[in-house]
Amino acid sequence: MVKKIKQKEAWNKGKIVGRKPALVSTQVTAIKTVMAEQSVLRDRAMFATAIDSCLRGCDLVRLRVNDVMLSGEMRDQVRVQPMKTKQQANSAIVFEPSRDTQKLLRRHIEVADLLATDYLFTSTRPQPGPLKPLSERAYLKLVKKWVAFAGLNPEIYGTHSIRRARPALIYRKTGNIRACQIMLGHKTIASTQLYLGVEEEETLDLARQFEM
Repeated sequence: MVKKIKQKEAWNKGKIVGRKPALVSTQVTAIKTVMAEQSVLRDRAMFATAIDSCLRGCDLVRLRVNDVMLSGEMRDQVRVQPMKTKQQANSAIVFEPSRDTQKLLRRHIEVADLLATDYLFTSTRPQPGPLKPLSERAYLKLVKKWVAFAGLNPEIYGTHSIRRARPALIYRKTGNIRACQIMLGHKTIASTQLYLGVEEEETLDLARQFEM
């Protein structure tokens, strides 16, 4: 008798895979509008910070209060050493939170009664012991919820849709790939081109101009 071997299902079965599209300005505005009415202050501050910073989810959830605030005043510039490149010199990402983002962060810090060394974004559920950062999985769930606010398919969009949003807009408006590289903290311009799908988009644009 031949014993049948049960095949393991592929991790991506039934899922939409591939590069997640970047959010565009109108979608970001739509999400912020709905969040102002339906979301807790922490989530509003987190979304705004994610858009401004272009940080990976793993770095965003590990921000601490003293990263964005010094001696009770909001920092005009925030410097973050990404986990992915923490061993590399001069690989820090620097961003400037907008005035609206600073206001949301200040209110969030005050309402949540956070200390300077506390994580900036923590679980809203009561838990014993020191405050722990929001998990990357929990952040992804929030992102899926947020994109749905703009009428988007949560299966198509993800955390990188937020990370790509501002660099993608800058590249479309200016063509300055070097600025996008610095903003994203990539080691090479080639990585940025691949991440933003620059060559793919340019190819499609050309194809549209020469329809047959």
